[in-house]
Amino acid sequence: MTVVLVVAGAILVVAALLLVVRMTIGPTILDRSVALDVMVAVTVCAIALLTAHTGETYALPVLVVLAGCAFVSAVSVARYTSRSDDLQAENGDDERAAGRRP
Repeated sequence: MTVVLVVAGAILVVAALLLVVRMTIGPTILDRSVALDVMVAVTVCAIALLTAHTGETYALPVLVVLAGCAFVSAVSVARYTSRSDDLQAENGDDERAAGRRP
């Protein structure tokens, strides 16, 4: 069991490092948002791994709160970016109607 926990922990550390790189060099806000959302998922997995290792259940409410926050933040970013695309499309339509190039 200890070998499995160590391997799983190492995989989570590598994933977290790669996500930090993605959040740093991500060219768009969507790249950074997805990386942050996956980082929260990796954190939830790490806490679950700790809970499985120790057998203590005091961290389970933290998992629920983190999962809820991740969901709300992902939906908020998705709504924000979808509205900004609509605004850009409306501005392009106005410019075309006025005879200007977008």
